Amino acid sequence: MSKSIFITGTGTDIGKTYVSALIMKKMINENMNACYFKPVLSGAERRQGRIYAGDIEYVKEISGLNEDTKNMGSFIYEYPASPHLAAKLENKPFNMEKVVNSYNKLSEKYDYILIEGAGGIFCPFTDDYKPIYTKEIIKSLNTSCILVSNTGLGAINNAMLSVYYMRDKKIDIKGIIFNDYKDSLIEQENIKFITENSKLRLLAVVNHKDNNINIDLKNIFGE
Repeated sequence: MSKSIFITGTGTDIGKTYVSALIMKKMINENMNACYFKPVLSGAERRQGRIYAGDIEYVKEISGLNEDTKNMGSFIYEYPASPHLAAKLENKPFNMEKVVNSYNKLSEKYDYILIEGAGGIFCPFTDDYKPIYTKEIIKSLNTSCILVSNTGLGAINNAMLSVYYMRDKKIDIKGIIFNDYKDSLIEQENIKFITENSKLRLLAVVNHKDNNINIDLKNIFGE
C-alpha cells in the first residue's frame, strides 16, 4: 500500500494546487515513485470537446508527472461551485467507493500518493440527510494531512478554526504550509501567532513566484 498525504486548506483558492504542484515536483526530482490524486474537482473547462481538469493538468505541467489525467480524479465537474451543488446540477452524484477504488488503483502503481482536497476542510460533497465532508474522504483513505493557509488578514481566524475542527475530528495533521507570503509585518506576525498557538509544525513558507519548495519529504511521510 502506498504512503500518502492529504493537502487541505483553510478555504477555497488558498493555494492548495500550487503547493501540491511544488511538492509533487520535489518528489519527482528526488526520484520518488509518486503520483498526484484529486478525488473531486469542480470548475473544469470544456476545450475542443473534452473536459480539461485544470488543477490536475497544472500539477502535471509543473511537476513533470507522467500519468493519464483520467486516472488522477474520480469526479470532475464543470460547474464552478461547491462539489455538492456541482454534483446535483450535473446529475453525477458523489460516492466514496469510486474515490477509494481510484486511489487503490494508483496505489498499485506508485509508492507515494499526494492527495489534494477540494475547497477547505469543511467542504461538502453531498447534501443529503447525512452530508459527506472532506473529513470522510481523509478517513476513508486512511491518510494524514497538511494544512495550507494564507498569511494575510483573516489567516489567524481561518487557520485556527480549521485546526480546532480537524483535531476534534481526530484528523492527524503533519504540519502547516503558508502560501502567498509577501514578507509584510502582518504576515510575519500571523505566521508566528498561528504556529505558536496551534502547536503545528511549520513545514514551509512559499509565495506565488516560487518555483520550488523547501520541505522535508521524509518527515512528512514518516520515514
